[in-house]
Amino acid sequence: MISLYHATDDPFSRYGIRHFIDKCGIPVEINKPASSGIVVAYGEKPKADFVITLEENEIKKSVCGRVSLQSDKIPVFEIPRDTGSGTEILAYFENATTRYPCVTRTNQGITIGIDIFRETGCLLSGHLDAIRPTLDVPLQKELASKPVVDVLETVLFNAILAGCHKMNIPLVQKSYWPGGKQFAVCLTHDVDEIKKTYQWLSRPLRFLKKRDIHGFLGQVQSFVQKVRGKEPYYTYDDIISIEHDLGAKSTYFILKESGRASLFSKKTWYLYGRNRSLQNPDIQTLIQRLSANGDEIAIHGSYFSYLQPSLLDKEKRELEGIIHEKILGSRQHNLNLEIPATWNHQLSAGLLYDTTLGFKDTIGFRWGTSFPFYPHTLPEPLPLLEIPLIIMDICLESLANKTADCLVVADEVGSHHGVLTLLWHPPLFNTLEYPEARDIYIKMNQHCKEKGAWITRARDIYDWVSLRNRQTFSVYCESSLCSITPSGSVPVQYFTVHLPPGTDGTIRSENADIIKRDGDRMFLKTRPQQKNNEIIIGIA
Repeated sequence: MISLYHATDDPFSRYGIRHFIDKCGIPVEINKPASSGIVVAYGEKPKADFVITLEENEIKKSVCGRVSLQSDKIPVFEIPRDTGSGTEILAYFENATTRYPCVTRTNQGITIGIDIFRETGCLLSGHLDAIRPTLDVPLQKELASKPVVDVLETVLFNAILAGCHKMNIPLVQKSYWPGGKQFAVCLTHDVDEIKKTYQWLSRPLRFLKKRDIHGFLGQVQSFVQKVRGKEPYYTYDDIISIEHDLGAKSTYFILKESGRASLFSKKTWYLYGRNRSLQNPDIQTLIQRLSANGDEIAIHGSYFSYLQPSLLDKEKRELEGIIHEKILGSRQHNLNLEIPATWNHQLSAGLLYDTTLGFKDTIGFRWGTSFPFYPHTLPEPLPLLEIPLIIMDICLESLANKTADCLVVADEVGSHHGVLTLLWHPPLFNTLEYPEARDIYIKMNQHCKEKGAWITRARDIYDWVSLRNRQTFSVYCESSLCSITPSGSVPVQYFTVHLPPGTDGTIRSENADIIKRDGDRMFLKTRPQQKNNEIIIGIA
């Protein structure tokens, strides 16, 4: 096993350590000699065959520069240490006045001048939200486009993998996703209304104001469609058909709006056009149909419920009474989120996950990650899984090249094994009024499926992450043999084995199967109810 030595009492650094170990799923012992000869040293100076040294730095309230990797460049909020030239320079730090190595390899190990643990711990505690208003628009867009947390943690993971290659041993981790999938796509739809109401006036006026004749004619055609008996915002047959072709189901967040519009607050006028009751036969029929189809029903907390725990709890219980099933997840309407108060309200209502954390005006990574996480609040992380929202349909208008920009973000998520959470409101599948959104949704999902994504519901993401976190194992590896011993109550476990370059692996025990190979990686699935759970892998 790999050992991590540290003596930090900084809460953000400790959270960063915990998050890295949980996310990467590698067996790590704290402050103990490493059986593998590989040690991660954070502020400590232990001896080992291969030492990965991480420096401790102060996290600033501004972007200090950028770290340039082989194929990426990310903003950072610290001044990394100069790690010298060594035998190989893996990354540089640069700003307006300087450029120097900040990740360097030598014969004895790798020195990382970036405080990965403290920076990721701060970012996953809301650091970006705190400073974003102080940044100019280009820098805001740059930060939104980069999963800084995921990139930094990949730097450390790759350093550990390099140590395993140097020692000529495999690196074993819990697979990020089941079935050898590379990343996940979480399909979600917010059901704000099932009929077009105030939009009959607001949208034509908007297009006339912009002198958009094509858009205005789309509204006219939509009205003709309505006169002929077809509700333009009721697109669920189409959504179900599209997702059937993908072999996927999705999560529908159901809104019951109780907020009152204020005459003096134009942004609240639309509240009366939303679903005002869950007792309406049409909405109940829709909910029951979606549930019978295998889609997940979750709560879309009303406009003011993010500050009113009793209201959120009432809405959740009413929805549970319709589907006769426990509601696990939520997304707040309008992405309203008071941190951490709203998350605590959701916990009090018995919710287990949330997927509100995203942008209202652009696409990308609000807290620098696409991987589900338990938000850090002192003194401990909250027991509520946050599944970050990455792309919301109404943000497409902010993009210069809508499809291409979405695919770039999808590939960023895929390269770091994260979750591409999509929010597509049902009305946007009406191509008369929204000519591009439906095709973009289909193209993104097809692209991700071809890239090996697991396309699924939010609840399945929650269930998998919970199961993965309960999965424990120990490992012993040498050049010709690797032994993996699963423990705990998880009946079936998935492992990814990174083999030394130029080698091949075979399973010598009869309690696991190789379900996929990809270069030097093997993806394993254990067989349930085996008397001997030690997995023996021969390496040649």
